[in-house]
Amino acid sequence: MKKIGIVTIGQSPRPDVVKEMVPYFGENVGVLERGALDGLTLEQVKELSPEGGMLPLCTRMSDGTEVIIAKEKILPQIERSIHELNENKVSIILLLCVGSFPQFESACLVVYPQYIVDRCVESLIDETHHLGIVVPVPEQEGWVRESYSHITSLITVTDASPYGDLSRFSRASKILKEADCDLIVMYCMGFTRELTKEVRTLTGKPVILSSSLVARTIGELLE
Repeated sequence: MKKIGIVTIGQSPRPDVVKEMVPYFGENVGVLERGALDGLTLEQVKELSPEGGMLPLCTRMSDGTEVIIAKEKILPQIERSIHELNENKVSIILLLCVGSFPQFESACLVVYPQYIVDRCVESLIDETHHLGIVVPVPEQEGWVRESYSHITSLITVTDASPYGDLSRFSRASKILKEADCDLIVMYCMGFTRELTKEVRTLTGKPVILSSSLVARTIGELLE
C-alpha cells in the first residue's frame, strides 16, 4: 500500500478537507496526517499570530476553532512534520496550504498546492479576462493580487472563511457576480465542495476548487 503524508498548517486530522480528497488518490492509498500546530493549546497558538508584515494564514484547531497564524512562525513546525512523515516512509507529501513556502528537505516529493493552482489559472486566462479570487481573510488580498497581476489586471478579490460565518459566501458570491468574473478561484485548501457549489451556483461562472485540483494531480502521481 502506498502512503501519502499530509501536513496541515493547523491541527490534524483534517476530515473536513481530506475526506473529499481521498477518492481522487486511487485505490490502496493510506493517509498519514501531521499538523504544524499539533500538541499546542489555543493560548500557545496565539503567540504565532502575524506581526510586522508577516503573511497571515487561516487554519483551524482540532475542535474547529479558527486561528490566524504567521507563515514565517510555523516553518520549523512544518519542517518537523515533514521529517516525521519521511521517517514513516510515505510515498509523497502534500502541504495542505495554498501559499508560498520554501523548498523543505525531504526524501520524497513534497507537493506545494500554490504551484499547481497558479499554473492551472495561467493556462486558462490572459490579460483580457476578469479573475475572481476567494480567500479566507481580507489580509491576504495584497498577496493574491501580486500573485496574479502578471496574468491580468482585472482581478476581484473577496473573502469568506471556511471556519467562520458561512453566510459570507453569499456576500462573496454577490461581489463576484457583479464583477462578472470569467473564472473564480477558491484560493484556500480549507474550502470544500459544498461551499464551492454555492459560489458556482450563485455566480453562474466556472470555479476552481484548489483542494480538488491538487487531489486529482496527486492521484496521477500515485497511479
